[in-house]
Amino acid sequence: MKRLITLFAMTVVLVAQAEGQVGGTQPDSTAGAPDFAVTDSTQATPQVPYTIDAWGARRDYALALGEVLLVNGIVWAYNEFPRGAGFTQVNPRSWWSNLSGGWTYDDNHFANNQFAHPFHGSLYYNAARVNGFGYWVALPTALLGSGFWECCGETHPPAINDWIATGVGGSAIGEMLYRVSSTVLDNTATGSERIWREIGAGLLNPVRGFTRLVTGRVGKVGPNPENPLDHIPNRLTNTLRLGGRWVADSGSLDEGGNTNDSKAYTGMFEVDFQFGSPFAADRRKPFDFFTFRLGVLGVAHNFDYVNNNAMEFGSTSATLFLLTHWPVSPKFGIIGELGADGYLMTAINSELAFLAVVPDTSRFREYDYGIGAGARAQLQLRLFGRRFAEASYRLVYSNTLNGSTGTLEGIGEVDTWHILQALRVGLFSPRVKNFGVGVDFFFYRRDSHFNRPELMEITQRVRELRAFVTWEVGRGLNTN
Repeated sequence: MKRLITLFAMTVVLVAQAEGQVGGTQPDSTAGAPDFAVTDSTQATPQVPYTIDAWGARRDYALALGEVLLVNGIVWAYNEFPRGAGFTQVNPRSWWSNLSGGWTYDDNHFANNQFAHPFHGSLYYNAARVNGFGYWVALPTALLGSGFWECCGETHPPAINDWIATGVGGSAIGEMLYRVSSTVLDNTATGSERIWREIGAGLLNPVRGFTRLVTGRVGKVGPNPENPLDHIPNRLTNTLRLGGRWVADSGSLDEGGNTNDSKAYTGMFEVDFQFGSPFAADRRKPFDFFTFRLGVLGVAHNFDYVNNNAMEFGSTSATLFLLTHWPVSPKFGIIGELGADGYLMTAINSELAFLAVVPDTSRFREYDYGIGAGARAQLQLRLFGRRFAEASYRLVYSNTLNGSTGTLEGIGEVDTWHILQALRVGLFSPRVKNFGVGVDFFFYRRDSHFNRPELMEITQRVRELRAFVTWEVGRGLNTN
């Protein structure tokens, strides 16, 4: 136990030191600068040392480590006492069993593995992020925090899918929450405005709210970050959509799906949040630009979570993309994107996934875990800085690592792989006082293949048509 904690602390320290030495300017600070840079014999210009981030948070190794342990302690206590879960009776024997037993795949519900675990990981991530560290330290902190829980927080064998979803997926969610909460904070505010801003930021990012409270920054008046990308970026839009959706996973849209709980028509509510613009930014740091729709040459850190009556798809991936902007005129612009994806872990619904679950588990897992690659393309037409038409295509190949693969009685070894395709086309009307209407069509196809002729290939098709009204608020809207 002591060695694990020591290793955790040493790793965070070493990565933090490397971040201060490589790459010059930090994401949130002036890297390596002395307290005062002398420009002439009579004038000295104050400089912020690299150990203090743009929001005035000093790098605090002890507090970051303590908050990671506190997060694990709160999760453990919740499962032990209110829930009375049977997997929290940990002791040195269970720790050794987990360390010596190796990695497995668990059978938790899709929402638990692909959403609850990543949110848990966002708390680890922000334990480092809000204590003065950047993305490249916070990400391994999330991985280490998750690894510590898998080893010592529960008696269940450590699950590789949990570690990746919590550490890597949680980092994507964690940085987005950090950036969004930054738009709410204002170090110059006082009185009731300051109180409500601190409460709002704390609700969006609980670890940040706790840290600002215990360090006294919650009420300390001071400057806001000099670079707008650390506070409120050049483009910040929030589009709310309210309408109806027609969904079918077989047949036509008016026939609905082929499952008992599928419906041809349901209401819909969607939030489309865009932070920053890759074309107007003079800085290229992790998450200076992102959208919640995860949906310039760059690398993107992606997290996908789709869970509805027709389909389940989750992934943690990275994309090498080329994003191009053609400003045809002051009013009209075109944005194009091409990308190649690498999937560290995918979770895809499968009709045969239960066949690989061992008999003594509590439930059958209805989705496959795999690893894969893919590609994506998008074309967007914009008028006065707002999109009025877009089309996107996405291709995913996933080789199953744990799911329907295995040895089946009377059949033998079975290998499974999935090919997913998704096409989306949308049209949006011009806004009138930030209001508009829109319609889009979504087509999804999953082809599941098996290496045994006894098992027939499975094809799933999902069609969705949506019509909605929109309300858009933000800044930087008139940029093509």
